[in-house]
Amino acid sequence: MKAVKDILWAERTREEFPDWAKRGAVVIVPIGSIEQHGHHLPVNTDCQTAEYVARQAACLADVPVLVTPIIPFGVSPHHMMYRGTISLRVETVVNVLRDVCESIIAHGFERILILSGHGGNGNTIGAAALEMKYRLDREIRALCWWELIPEVFEAVREGPKVSIGHSGEMETSTILMLSPESVRRERYKLVSGITDDPSLATIAKGEKVLSAGAEAVARLVGEMAAAPGQRISGFEPVTKK
Repeated sequence: MKAVKDILWAERTREEFPDWAKRGAVVIVPIGSIEQHGHHLPVNTDCQTAEYVARQAACLADVPVLVTPIIPFGVSPHHMMYRGTISLRVETVVNVLRDVCESIIAHGFERILILSGHGGNGNTIGAAALEMKYRLDREIRALCWWELIPEVFEAVREGPKVSIGHSGEMETSTILMLSPESVRRERYKLVSGITDDPSLATIAKGEKVLSAGAEAVARLVGEMAAAPGQRISGFEPVTKK
């Protein structure tokens, strides 16, 4: 397993990038959100999980992978009624992703995975990736990390909520595992703006979910490394005149 410092884009020097590109490295771009997570979780919850899964997946993968610094803000208008949320417009997120991905491609990389820790980003990053895949003629994908492991949630949850939910049993479990000191356990309460009961959360559940997520993303980047990069078969890039 690779060391975290060895897979970080930010830790490389300018002389090292050409070799990574030549080796066909997949670049993971994590994106989160700054938004309310009830009374007991910090507003950077989605950033914590996205960054952890991206880095662990890169370390586990059998192929070269680099992870960029996280984009901390996302599409969260549905949480703006709660204090602490910072939301970007859809077009802002799309433009940021375009600039980031075009910069990565300019340095010779052909495979990019946009990995979200916030479900509200899903449609936006999906549309951005689809448009860039065919306009830029590169292998670009986007998803929320937990979409790959629905069966794991079914296996470990005790409460009724399926998937990761919002600030409930599963998501609280992930933060208990990542940063237990940031969880206000004395404030566990099923309040408006969260989906299910956080008191069912445990560190063990969080470890199972995050480990499974990282392993699934590692498999995905392995598939991406084996897929065509430039000149996608059957399609001709559209050039602007």
